[in-house]
Amino acid sequence: MGRRQSIDRGDLLDAAERVVARDGAGQLTMDAVAAEAGVSKGGVLYAYASKDALIDAMFTRVFSAFDQIAEASVSGLGDSPDSGVRGHVLASRDADRLIMERSIALIVNFIRSPQYRSGASDYYQRVLGRLDLSSKAGRKARLALLASEGALMLRGFALYPLSDADWQSIHADIVDLLLDV
Repeated sequence: MGRRQSIDRGDLLDAAERVVARDGAGQLTMDAVAAEAGVSKGGVLYAYASKDALIDAMFTRVFSAFDQIAEASVSGLGDSPDSGVRGHVLASRDADRLIMERSIALIVNFIRSPQYRSGASDYYQRVLGRLDLSSKAGRKARLALLASEGALMLRGFALYPLSDADWQSIHADIVDLLLDV
């Protein structure tokens, strides 16, 4: 019978996100995560066999949490081709801490290699792929998603300061002008 795992994988992901937020994506190492989490490097390697596995787990956790928020946002909107986009935009509006986590996961994921972009690509293919772009509603939904993602990147990467009031106002405009929610 093996020893019971005492290292919390979620705590390691939190530590990895803190390392990236504080020191930058280039400083994400197994040693840095171990030091941040207060565990041995072997403990980190026991939970995540490689840096790639750790980064993939960061990425998966953030997008899974975002999907849950989006699904809750559209539960009353019905199952239409643009409901996924509506949920995504509303989730982006309502997500706080997740914005930074998502940005961190994306930065870390994308700096490794283009092959690691497949998770994000799959996500956006799923969300945007349902849209009927021959219709005005489908094109407006696509534009709403792109506007919301642009605001997310500006805020998440700290490229332009957006207060909470600005954030809510931007999303109110996106919803009013493009989504008819």
